[in-house]
Amino acid sequence: MGGPSPTLRPWAPRQWTALLGVAAVAGVLPLVVPNDYFFLLLNVMALNAMVVLGLNLLVGATGQVSLGHAAFYGLGAYLSAIASTTWQWPLPAALAFGLACTGVTGLLLALPTLRLEGHYLVMATLGFNIIVSILLGQLEGLTGGPSGFPGIPRLAIGPLVLGSDRSFYYFLWSLLLVLLALTLNLTDGRMGRAFTAIHEKELTAQALGIATFRTKVTVFVLSTLHAGLAGFCYAHYVTFISPKTFDIFTSVQVVTMVAVGGMGNLWGGVAAAVLMTGLPEILHRFEDLHVLLHGLILMGVLVFCPQGLLAPLLSWIPRRNDALPPGEAKGGVARPRGGEGRLPMVEALSDSAPLQTVETPHAAPGGPPVLELSEISLSFGGLQALSDVTLDLHPGEIVGLIGPNGAGKTTLLNVISGLLQPDRGRGILNGRPFLGLPAHEIARRGMGRTFQATQVFPHLSVLENVLLGYHVHGRAGMLGACLHWPPERREEARLRCEALALLQELGLGSKAVLEGRQLSLIDQKLMELARALALEPVVLLLDEPVGGLSPRESEVFVEEVSHLRRRGMGIVLVEHDMNVLMRLADRVVVLQHGLRIAGGSPRDIQRNPRVIAAYLGTRKERPLR
Repeated sequence: MGGPSPTLRPWAPRQWTALLGVAAVAGVLPLVVPNDYFFLLLNVMALNAMVVLGLNLLVGATGQVSLGHAAFYGLGAYLSAIASTTWQWPLPAALAFGLACTGVTGLLLALPTLRLEGHYLVMATLGFNIIVSILLGQLEGLTGGPSGFPGIPRLAIGPLVLGSDRSFYYFLWSLLLVLLALTLNLTDGRMGRAFTAIHEKELTAQALGIATFRTKVTVFVLSTLHAGLAGFCYAHYVTFISPKTFDIFTSVQVVTMVAVGGMGNLWGGVAAAVLMTGLPEILHRFEDLHVLLHGLILMGVLVFCPQGLLAPLLSWIPRRNDALPPGEAKGGVARPRGGEGRLPMVEALSDSAPLQTVETPHAAPGGPPVLELSEISLSFGGLQALSDVTLDLHPGEIVGLIGPNGAGKTTLLNVISGLLQPDRGRGILNGRPFLGLPAHEIARRGMGRTFQATQVFPHLSVLENVLLGYHVHGRAGMLGACLHWPPERREEARLRCEALALLQELGLGSKAVLEGRQLSLIDQKLMELARALALEPVVLLLDEPVGGLSPRESEVFVEEVSHLRRRGMGIVLVEHDMNVLMRLADRVVVLQHGLRIAGGSPRDIQRNPRVIAAYLGTRKERPLR
């Protein structure tokens, strides 16, 4: 597919100016700090910000909250303290040991708990935090128990020992800025788009080939490593640790910082960590009123700024959009190109309102089937949604799937795309069995789909929405995304050019920089079609693609689908607009109550008495005129 030549983006994240600003402030601040106590406070701010940064990454990527990150904070501290003090390991080995054990623990916790949702995950991580707190207090021979663990060596970088609050300040804030830069890189690009998709519409993300569970587990482990690294720094900074520092109240404090900063907002989390760490010190001047004032300020932020501290400020800043490569020409807008009026299904099948369009002859599809389904059955409790449904599809063929509401059409599409697993049946996609595979694997094998209710990621640009479809064609992982190294940047530039060329082809090139929510319905449907085509599917599932469109807008979509057929793509079309269906479909399959009641050419289906009875709700057989 033609398009502009790729243009590499810079190594630094898009927020590099803000990072430089924070670094400048952090560098100048020691010149105005009056005494070492303030360095202690600033260091605690940096440690809290590291933990909050990891938890915000988890919230932003999965939409799920953990109440156990204080436990990982404690594990990082205690494991490195035991290795460096009791076992006399060098500090690099103690750091590696602490991070490795913390990461493995996070992995073992994530595998079962991330299958939970909502409050169940919160309760599971809360229980984990309580267990760790009890173990830290009870294993006195190893951890020192409630009395604490003293004598931890100071952190040293080569011959330089960080023995003062000032020296530790420079180290901690430099480390925090590096972690923030790497995390911003991670959320800017292919992986960041996947995080957004998982957070907002997980089923849609699966249908786009994103391995949602594996991604969530990886992000959970990465967030625990943030906490473990902060724990290592804390242990070798204060040189004494106790279980009370890492109990459930610390987890609640961290989650509160995340909420105040904005759930999933990396910059807001850092700002909230600084504010809420320093706020008690400021309010102590008010003696007995400081607790009341702290509560009122916290409640006010959560009530009046529910999106976080930085949301009101960021709303005034124009959004930077570097979605289009420099100098890229913008394409035209998709225009309706004429079309005929549409008739409701019942009217189209009744003799009082005969069909206004006739079956359009199409070239006979050739080659072996790209999709074969046999005896597909699925029940939800006592409801039989599908029963022994059979369907086949050839390259360059459109098979229409019709039936009354509740007949099982969308359910069958969900089975084909892997969002539902059938009770029994056999399916072949492009010569290979595929039923039973997860949805993201089926998408990678060549299955694309659109949804009955258009699935748009409203805060992503049109180009970024389409780039989600290209996720399966990318190879850069989380390490490459964090570092923005040249292979990852070349891949991102290539995918952006291909996505832009696809948008140009569908007439949406000039709207690539708009947010998805700003598009009209027809443009949203075309964008969703482009996203499905980005998967390069051999089979395309279209679920009521012209629903809600005007006749002229429907004509635009019909032309695009006809073009796909001419390119040899196999398409399963669910549609209630009989004019559209009869123009496009080579064959039609009819479902009723999960059963296949008819199949054949569009003209045969129009005359089939069982189909007429199913739609009109009568056994009276009347030939269509």
